[in-house]
Amino acid sequence: MKKFIFNLSLTAFLVLAVSLIFGSVNAAAAGSSIAVVNMQKVIAMSNQGKKAQSALKALVSKYDARLLAMRKKIAAIQADLKNNGPIMSASEKAKKTKEFETDISNFSSEEKHIQGVMSQKRFELLKGIVDKATSIINTIAKKDGYILVIDRPSVVYRAASIDITNEVLKQMNLK
Repeated sequence: MKKFIFNLSLTAFLVLAVSLIFGSVNAAAAGSSIAVVNMQKVIAMSNQGKKAQSALKALVSKYDARLLAMRKKIAAIQADLKNNGPIMSASEKAKKTKEFETDISNFSSEEKHIQGVMSQKRFELLKGIVDKATSIINTIAKKDGYILVIDRPSVVYRAASIDITNEVLKQMNLK
């Protein structure tokens, strides 16, 4: 009998606790507002993002031309060694081999340097865009009463009505 009363009391307590928890969650959800924004789209489609992409493409073209010239020189030395290596003197062959190895090392170093420069430039350009977008998102969130704004790629489901991406893009392109 004691066990029955204990189980009944425990069940009543659990039901009460669950109803209080879900009641407070529903009340909190009713008063809360969540929005979603696609930052990738904002970055790619904003005027600032398009300018950044153009600047990065120009930089890539400049560096690609430099690397291409280095590759051509390496390929020419390699072809010379392959075709004329057997008839070269030992000192001439050693000199060409040393030049080939030096050029490969220089190419590798230049490639790493360019990757670093590109990474730094991309960071600089994107930081300004992200900072501006974040400021706009904060303004929209405060104005519309959002307590949470989530980046869209990490959201499994969302109602289209809570997506503020186009509004952010519109404001980004106004300023």
